Amino acid sequence: MEEQNVKKPLLKEADLLQLVSKVLSKWKFILKTTLCFMVFGVVIAFSTIKYYTSEIMVAPESSSSGMAGGLASLASFAGLDMDAGGDAIYPLLYPDIIQSLPFLCSLFDVDVQSVDGEIDTTYGYYLKNYRKQSWMKQVKDFPKKMILRFVALFKEKKPMGNVYEFDPYRLSEAQLTMVVRLKDAINVFVDKKTDVITLSFTEQDPLIAAMMADTIMVRLQERITEYRTKKALADCVYFEGLYNDAKREYEKAQENYAIYVDRNRNVTQERFLIEKERLEADKELKNMLYSQWAQQLQLAKAKVQEQTPAFTTLKPATVPVKPSSMRRLMIVLIFAFLGGVFSVAYVALKEPFSEICRKIFKSEK
Repeated sequence: MEEQNVKKPLLKEADLLQLVSKVLSKWKFILKTTLCFMVFGVVIAFSTIKYYTSEIMVAPESSSSGMAGGLASLASFAGLDMDAGGDAIYPLLYPDIIQSLPFLCSLFDVDVQSVDGEIDTTYGYYLKNYRKQSWMKQVKDFPKKMILRFVALFKEKKPMGNVYEFDPYRLSEAQLTMVVRLKDAINVFVDKKTDVITLSFTEQDPLIAAMMADTIMVRLQERITEYRTKKALADCVYFEGLYNDAKREYEKAQENYAIYVDRNRNVTQERFLIEKERLEADKELKNMLYSQWAQQLQLAKAKVQEQTPAFTTLKPATVPVKPSSMRRLMIVLIFAFLGGVFSVAYVALKEPFSEICRKIFKSEK
C-alpha cells in the first residue's frame, strides 16, 4: 500500500513535467501566436479614440428635519424615500428628468469650445460635424449606409428641416441618432442615503466634457427650481394684481376725499358733513384693503424664496487631464496576455481533447 501511495505523486509530477516540456517545446508557436495577438492589439489600440470624463457632485437641500429626518434616513436603508409624499419630484427622479427626451433636446444649443480653441460652436453642431468615429465603426456602418442610400434613390425626396432644431415630438432619424449619442455620454447616480447627485459627462474633448457636465447640472437645478416655485410664483402674481388694484382704488378714494374737503371747507351743513364722513370711511376701507394685499404680496414673495431649493456643490466640474478610456499600452498587454494563454492552452489541451474525441467516435461506432 505504501508503494502505491508513493507512486501516485510521482506519476503526477511526471505528468506535470511532461506537460511543461511539451509547452516549452512549442515555444516558437506560442511566441508567434502571442506576437499575432499583440499586432492585433496594436491595431485595436490605435483605432480607438480617447475619451475624457468630467464629474460633478451636488447635494440638494433636504426638507426633512428632527424625527422626520431620522425616519427618512432609516427608510433610505430600505430604498424608500419618506420625503416623496410632499414633493412629486424628489432626488431619485433626477436621473429620469435628465434622460427625458425634452431635456436632452434642450442641450444641443449649448455653446461649447474645444481645449485647443479650434472649435467654438453649439454641441449639436459639434456632435454632427466634429466628433470622430473609429475606422472600425465606419467599416461596420458602411453596409448600412450603402443600403440606405440605395433605398433613398427609389423614395420621393421630402424637404428636410433644420437638423439642429430639435422638436422632441418630431425627430428625424439623424436627430434621434444624435440624441442617443448624447444620452450615452451622460451618467447620473443618486445616493439613496445622502441624496447626493453625481453627474458625469464623457466626450472626446476634455473642455467640452466639463462644460456639458456643468451646464446639465445648472439646467437640472433650473428645472427643479421652476417646478418647486411654480405655485408660489402663481400666487405671487395673483396677489400682485390684487395689490395693484387696491392701490389704485385707495389713491382714487384719497383724491375724491381731498377734492370734496377742499370744495366744502367752510360748509357746516349736516348733509355735507355726512358726505365727508362717508368719503373718509371709504378712504379708510380702501387703505385697509391696500395694506392687507401689500402684506399678502410680501408673504407670497417670501414663500417663493422659501420654496426655492438650494444646491450645494460638493465637487465642481473640472477639465480632466487624463483620458477615462483604457490606455493603448494596456490594450496591447491584454491582447498579448490573451494570445499567450490561448496558445499555451492549445498546446496543452490539443492531444487530450483529440483523444477524448476519438474515444467518443469509437464508442458511437
